[in-house]
Amino acid sequence: MSDLASRCSISSTKLLDSNGAHEEDPLIRPSVVAPRPNHDELEDSSKPSLDKLVLYFMVIHFLLAFCQIILVAPLLRLFENSICLAHYNFPAGGVQESICKIPEIQAPLATIRGWKSTLDTIPVFLVAIPLGRTGDRYGRRKILALSLIGVAGSLVEIFIVCAFPRIFSLRLVWLSSLLLLCGGGLNSASAFMSHAFYYIFSAFYVAELIASFIAAVTMNISPWLPSFLALGSVVLGIILLWIVPKPPKSKKDGSMADGQDEASHLTRGSEERQLTSEETGKYSLLDDLKAVAAISNVLLVIPVFLVGIFRYTTLDVLIQYASNRFGLKISIGAIFYTETAALNIVLFLFLIPQGTEYLRKKHNVLSERMDLFLARSSVILMCLGSLAIGLAPLGKLLPFGVAVFATGFGSRVSALSLVSYWIPDGSKATMYAAITVLESLGHAIGDPAMQQIFASSLKLPPFWHAMPFFFAAVGGSLFSSNYV
Repeated sequence: MSDLASRCSISSTKLLDSNGAHEEDPLIRPSVVAPRPNHDELEDSSKPSLDKLVLYFMVIHFLLAFCQIILVAPLLRLFENSICLAHYNFPAGGVQESICKIPEIQAPLATIRGWKSTLDTIPVFLVAIPLGRTGDRYGRRKILALSLIGVAGSLVEIFIVCAFPRIFSLRLVWLSSLLLLCGGGLNSASAFMSHAFYYIFSAFYVAELIASFIAAVTMNISPWLPSFLALGSVVLGIILLWIVPKPPKSKKDGSMADGQDEASHLTRGSEERQLTSEETGKYSLLDDLKAVAAISNVLLVIPVFLVGIFRYTTLDVLIQYASNRFGLKISIGAIFYTETAALNIVLFLFLIPQGTEYLRKKHNVLSERMDLFLARSSVILMCLGSLAIGLAPLGKLLPFGVAVFATGFGSRVSALSLVSYWIPDGSKATMYAAITVLESLGHAIGDPAMQQIFASSLKLPPFWHAMPFFFAAVGGSLFSSNYV
């Protein structure tokens, strides 16, 4: 499964953006309080409040992130076990994880995982922007449900291949990517969730913390247990989308079409832009992209999004690397995700919001300046953390490198906040969709590259098994050198 924090998802800030929170406001802010809808704009006060809608979308966002994170370690173990069984000619008693850490198994494992990640990004290229525009017109809830149905079908196909290794070659898991054309997969699904409400975005880190811990515990029983929990979270998400209350009707429109966006109607500006584009017929995706590309500051920030793809790609490689070089069980490697999530919860829910609020009030520091500093600092910390992971001579020192690496995860959020200052309101939805496609392109190239580098390094002395992390540190520095 590909990255959701890209992998945590870009969306149009039209979704759930209210309480005077304009689209040009910074994404990182100390608190977001969702008020009751303005009664002057509602026909019926008995309609669901914005608080309730936010809660529903927080739960759905949590389930998407839960599915993505809890699958990482179990799928790695299932893939490894399938190759290992075939390598040892399917012994009657199965195989122990410890005897699967040989280059003849780990190299093809890395190759299959890398190309699987690439194939998963192709549906994003094909359907992300078209579905985003369709969702704006007919309702994001329907498009999100379509994405989750595709994800569920893809998981079922993977599980069938892994459950019958005597019958199916592991490479057949690549076919599961075809099913992601139904909605675009988790990346496209999460793209319909909003970054405007920061606490909805933070639900990803809470899910990461819980899911990675559950994966680490349940994998000691069976990797199938967390795998089925992931599938169950997708099914539950589909059910929630079915029962989520319909939004209140606006007096301005009199009534709302069943397919209209479930939350963007709460922002009057979003309605006016949508009506204007439909009535004049002048809206052009190409024109929006050209307008954004003409902004030099936006072009300078693009490398930050490309560097950001190394976040979860590096963690994915780290679990296999730690298992292969230091003999750690894959279930223990899942704890690295728990560590990352815990640090990011502390940073993004407490330290950064409080710190930025203090600087804003006491020293009148502009939000844009603080976002720029955070983005630059995050890129540097991510590169230093990747280098520290690669240089760690002992498995017990890996958590230190992971801690430094995790503190750099804010680069993407800060970069999004900067972009929101510079692009016009009418182009923001298109810009966010374009960033999703750009990051997917980065994953399509970066994920197999990292996995292939790791597979090739297995033929070298143990120190050089860390080549993917050296590559991430150097590559990240070069990509963002002009920006930093």
